[in-house]
Amino acid sequence: MEYLEFDSLIHALNNINNTRKYWMIRTMGGSYYGDFTRNNYVAVGYNDITLDYLQHLPVTDNEAKEQLKIKFSEKYPTIQNTGYPVAQILRFTRDIKIGDVVIIPSSSATHVAIGVVKSDLYEEQNPIIDSEHHCEFTKRRKIDWHYYGRRSFLPSNLQLMFTSRHILSDVTNYAAYVDSVINDFYVKDDIYNLVLRIRTQKDVSLDDFCDLKAISILIDNFCRNHGIPSDGSLTMKIQMESPGWLKLSTKGWNKLLLFGMFIVFLNGGGIKYKELDIHTDGLIGEINNFFDREADRELVKAAARAMDSLQIKKPEDLQQIIDILKAKNEGRDKY
Repeated sequence: MEYLEFDSLIHALNNINNTRKYWMIRTMGGSYYGDFTRNNYVAVGYNDITLDYLQHLPVTDNEAKEQLKIKFSEKYPTIQNTGYPVAQILRFTRDIKIGDVVIIPSSSATHVAIGVVKSDLYEEQNPIIDSEHHCEFTKRRKIDWHYYGRRSFLPSNLQLMFTSRHILSDVTNYAAYVDSVINDFYVKDDIYNLVLRIRTQKDVSLDDFCDLKAISILIDNFCRNHGIPSDGSLTMKIQMESPGWLKLSTKGWNKLLLFGMFIVFLNGGGIKYKELDIHTDGLIGEINNFFDREADRELVKAAARAMDSLQIKKPEDLQQIIDILKAKNEGRDKY
């Protein structure tokens, strides 16, 4: 197996732009949470302030705010403090960009959805269609939702995010924790990250947790046997309330990639050749051979025991890399 195979795989990693912003958008007390998540968008109100008008405001924010305040007072004369809604509308219009992350809470913030902005601002001409399309707000942005779940399942560091009562809040300070919720294998700021979802509801014993070290030893043995550099230590962050997550980070991607691949092999008995329609050449074949013939059996048992006890979920983001490996081996088979 050539080490260069790793170099081609690394481009399949989810590379997160470190300039993207993170926003929490309220859903009218949860009234529009279902509509937003079902129909893949978020929206802001005050329909009498049209998209066309917003697009012709002055470029500078201060001038735009002053002009918009005048317009707002004309359209909504009963609202005394126009500064707040004006600032919120301008932020939704100008500050949110394609690729930014959006978090929305349900009623009482018991559930949350997290997604990525997929469109520029647009105006919906027929906002109310039926019971599942009942949001009257016309200024919208398309969202690709990546996560739905209970707020209580989120990392504890994210809980403070929901104390803000603004319609639209910049929550970029929580980016590191949000990234680990919606991705399980990614690179950001030249740091490679693998997030392991620990799903067990039971108390985690120290022995089970320490058995994860067996995976690291197996990787060192595999790298030594195949001439692969394994430099770079893995740092670890843990949120362990059972269920929880464990994030491994490093600047040396090869060891982290192997850690993820080994997790896949240990999760449910490994990757079968028939399922992937590949041969024994390439990285997957080498890993499979390693487990079958070379790996220390006691280390494999310890690693598998930790996986079973902690109920670690297979990193879904690795599927793209597995698909690349499958395609490469199918290409070899044609020649």
